[in-house]
Amino acid sequence: RRRPSRPRVDQVSAAYMVFVAVLRRTAGGCGLKVPRRTSADLFMRDAHLKCVSTYLKPFPPHLTQFICFGSSSLVQRRRLSALPAAAAGAAPAVDAWAERAAARDLSAAELQVQLDLQAQQQSEEEGKAAAATTAVEEEEVPLYGGGAAPHVAPAAPPPAKKVGLHALRRMYESGEPLSVLTAYDYPSARLADGAGADVLLVGDSLGMVVLGQDDTTEVTVSQMVHHCQAAARGTRRALLVADLPFGAYLTPQAAASNGVRLVKEGRADAVKLEGGVRAAEQVRAMVDAGLAVMGHVGFTPQSVAQLGGYRVQGRSAAEARSLLEDAEALQEAGCFAVVLEMVPAPVAALITSKLRVPTIGIGAGGGTSGQVQVFHDVLGLYDKLSPRFSHQFARLEGPMRAALGRYCAAVKRRSFPARRHSFGMSDAETRLLEAEFGPPPPPPAPPARASRARAPNGHASPAPLARPHEPQRGGLRLVRSIDEWRQLQRSGELAAARVGLVPTMGALHAGHLRLVEMAREASDVVVASVFVNPKQFNKADDLARYPRTLEEDAAKLAAAGVDLLFAPSAGEMYPEEEGSPQPFVDVSGFDLLPEARHRPGHFRGVATVVTKLLNILQPSTVYFGQKDGLQCVLARRLVAGLNFDTEVVVGDTVREPDGLAMSSRNVHLSQEEREAAPLVYTALLKLTEAHKAGERSPAALRACAAAVIASEPRMALEYVSLAAADDGRELEKLGGAGAVMASIAVQLGETRLIDNVLLP
Repeated sequence: RRRPSRPRVDQVSAAYMVFVAVLRRTAGGCGLKVPRRTSADLFMRDAHLKCVSTYLKPFPPHLTQFICFGSSSLVQRRRLSALPAAAAGAAPAVDAWAERAAARDLSAAELQVQLDLQAQQQSEEEGKAAAATTAVEEEEVPLYGGGAAPHVAPAAPPPAKKVGLHALRRMYESGEPLSVLTAYDYPSARLADGAGADVLLVGDSLGMVVLGQDDTTEVTVSQMVHHCQAAARGTRRALLVADLPFGAYLTPQAAASNGVRLVKEGRADAVKLEGGVRAAEQVRAMVDAGLAVMGHVGFTPQSVAQLGGYRVQGRSAAEARSLLEDAEALQEAGCFAVVLEMVPAPVAALITSKLRVPTIGIGAGGGTSGQVQVFHDVLGLYDKLSPRFSHQFARLEGPMRAALGRYCAAVKRRSFPARRHSFGMSDAETRLLEAEFGPPPPPPAPPARASRARAPNGHASPAPLARPHEPQRGGLRLVRSIDEWRQLQRSGELAAARVGLVPTMGALHAGHLRLVEMAREASDVVVASVFVNPKQFNKADDLARYPRTLEEDAAKLAAAGVDLLFAPSAGEMYPEEEGSPQPFVDVSGFDLLPEARHRPGHFRGVATVVTKLLNILQPSTVYFGQKDGLQCVLARRLVAGLNFDTEVVVGDTVREPDGLAMSSRNVHLSQEEREAAPLVYTALLKLTEAHKAGERSPAALRACAAAVIASEPRMALEYVSLAAADDGRELEKLGGAGAVMASIAVQLGETRLIDNVLLP
């Protein structure tokens, strides 16, 4: 039988056509069923009771999202923000609204506002309740992260609004330049997106900058899909555009098929292809398939062989006219933007003025609607061709290579992982384990240094010094001038690194190396300086006798894990010009201290060289030994008074087995003098014992130490000092707050010995 024909639309009663219900999303994400026309009734007059209830009960957010398929809440937020302040009060109950609605006493618009307010209130109350019941749980030691103390993680930032074609259009129409960067994986996309790029381009340039190929023609669609997927995971805000690689769009059908694959599998937002008039049909096919398409004219890298190499396009009027025709053809075919690469700036500006869509320039001057650069070019990470139109906003290869080198060196010398990077066991579990398997083996010792050839005198030949700026595998880099150091800083190798400085005058001993060890444990980069400072010697013969063993010092520092050795000459540090005034640094009050009275000008020379080293090297931390106690006080005063962004760390005095403080000057002692030298420390110990016994008279304590020195006729006592450890002021009486530094200076033959201890 023939089925009865359905009535035409114009034959249907108007009563069945005037009412349309829609679902609107509120600010809280809930959905409200309301009539499309606010002047109409809330629901149809013959509606069933169950149908009426759907108008009075908000739809849950997940169901609203499903029904609306992601409908924007922007309009709803604007409408709610425009409500009068009086409407912010408590909304009446739904039952009351239903009664009023049934009595036709409440219009659809009024009821919609009341429901909106209830949904918004409900959402806010749920959020507050969830926040109130959230407790901070005790954190376990993280598997990765260096064992940081437990802390409450900061609230995640609100998701950034996604850049779409409409947003790009608004930026273009308002004259705001579009920033475009390439990205090829999760890290690069995450960084570029977080930096604020409007568009991320997964370019086929990945063949060169990621895969190391000579050009872009080897890249396949599957590789593009793989890299698009990774970049999409790191992109939250930017529009993600994917390149169609060489050979992927030979026909309109192939272009549409491969374009859909980049969007469907690669999760790109749009695709890009090269070519002008010849690619217009492919663009139309992709647009018809529902794809957003970006064009590319000028120099097209996929056609580098056909173009005769990397050549600027559009230098002649005829070529410029052809480029304009290409760009216009892409625009008419449906491209939302066109890339102009290696085009003369006037030609790019002309094309930009003629088009109705944005132009993205690369090597096309500043007259385009936006700019695109390759991620690796911007950060200085590509080691081959550097195009003229690229600019390195940073040179990160040096710092990255240096950081990786420090890691490799730390592994080789077994300084990584340190204790803070490792996990332990409770004492009880450790004892159980040892009871079953015995004590754990001792940690492996650092690898022994390779033996070196013997010189004719029987001593080991010193290791050759590294040339300036020449990186050594796990070794030392020598810098001899201030300019070389500044070049190193400008290269970025020290950027964001915690630099520890150990300043020395050479002739290194175990005390210096202990400071290096402290710096190594707390610093990313360890720098040692070796400079015999002529300004702190008050006797010319003392300066001439000071040992100078740079090559041996360099070998010791390299073995200890020092990364950089700054060893300037006196002329480099103090470039004197005849007749010109010479700057210096003086610390008021230090010339009145006992040590200063015996060494006039010494502390002014120390203050000057320490200031210069901190200014030149700019360390995060500087390390001094307590053996030169007043120098430690002076360094703290300089850092605080001159506002250096440097921390001063003082290491304990390192002593020989018989108690003699290690010093570079000890090499000048004869055998008999060396046997007598420990008496200096003995005198300080006697003073300490008297202090522990309750003696608080400075004169009595000084006499106690002086009596010990007097027992050795070859020793001449210069002074015994009792000074405040924080500022070096000589104390007239003891017993106040703060530590006391007991210092002594003795002349033994031709050698001057100093030492100190801290009294509680």
